[in-house]
Amino acid sequence: MLVGPHPAVPADLAERAARRGGRILRRRRAAGTVFRLLLLAAAATAVVLAVAARLRAGEPALTTPPPEGW
Repeated sequence: MLVGPHPAVPADLAERAARRGGRILRRRRAAGTVFRLLLLAAAATAVVLAVAARLRAGEPALTTPPPEGW
């Protein structure tokens, strides 16, 4: 394989590889940004639901119920 003639390489191979690499990087950055935004939205939703559940629980009882069966 090393002894025979080398295959022809297109002249614009480096330019095409650079463009493709740039597209891949942009897609990865976009996917990472979308993931971070979804994670932030999920955290904000969890906080809002926790606060709503806490508010819905009502006021705590000021006195304890009387003991029964003593």
